[in-house]
Amino acid sequence: MSKLTNGIGTGLLLCLVPVLTSAAVLRTEAKRTEDAAASQAAMLQAMGSSTSAYKDYMLNCGGCHRFDGEGVARNAVPSFRNSVGLFTHLPEGREYMIRVPGAAQSLLDNAELANVLNWMVANFSPGAVASDFRPFTAAEVGAVRPYRFDDVAAERRQITTRLLQMGLTPAPYLYGSN
Repeated sequence: MSKLTNGIGTGLLLCLVPVLTSAAVLRTEAKRTEDAAASQAAMLQAMGSSTSAYKDYMLNCGGCHRFDGEGVARNAVPSFRNSVGLFTHLPEGREYMIRVPGAAQSLLDNAELANVLNWMVANFSPGAVASDFRPFTAAEVGAVRPYRFDDVAAERRQITTRLLQMGLTPAPYLYGSN
């Protein structure tokens, strides 16, 4: 092989190294994303199978939001289906879920409320949760629960506006609009 041919081969190899490296990085990232999605799915499945959270939901939330999470839009009770998980995309959305009067003023303790919120997300809106979703905890609930909203409808409108700006559309909330 001549020096020219050898030089071209070396140059070609040097050009291919970044391409091959980039492809390997992309495969690694794809695998990491796939593993994270599988891990999140397993976490949501485990959270959604809690019998005690199901019972607490039925006793504390199901009367208005219905056993199937559909709510009653005409009575200003929003659906949780394919919607409640969207609120996990924003810190203020997570706080809203805790501080909304039906949750914050329930007789559930902080751990029970955290479990119900996790159960709701897992059962009614698993495909809508934030990619970095982390389960609600008793500590998180306890930190924000005591702070009541001055105007829950205004708070909901602000969060809905932010979600819409992100391309996410929560279920309609008609309270205060009639």
